Amino acid sequence: MLSFSYELNPPRTVAEDLKPSKTRRFQVNASLSQGLKKYYEGVALAVREAKDVLGEELTTWRDAVGSSEEYKETKKTQKRELDGEGSEGDEDENDAV
Repeated sequence: MLSFSYELNPPRTVAEDLKPSKTRRFQVNASLSQGLKKYYEGVALAVREAKDVLGEELTTWRDAVGSSEEYKETKKTQKRELDGEGSEGDEDENDAV
């Protein structure tokens, strides 16, 4: 048996239908009594399956958090522009020197 667990701490703005912690188990379909080669082939298969599942789940989280962070950055950028901060002020200072 191969297992992995993760516990994420996402921002509160992320969709609540995603579970931030999970434990997954994958069966190794071979035993040592079948020989080392068969056993390690079974372990390798379980590891590949676990990698694929973990990759899919974490990609879902990345997309959910990324969308949330993108919105947050957009709000910060808009606020900065409204406050008058930006690259135009930097150019004027350089021209005066």
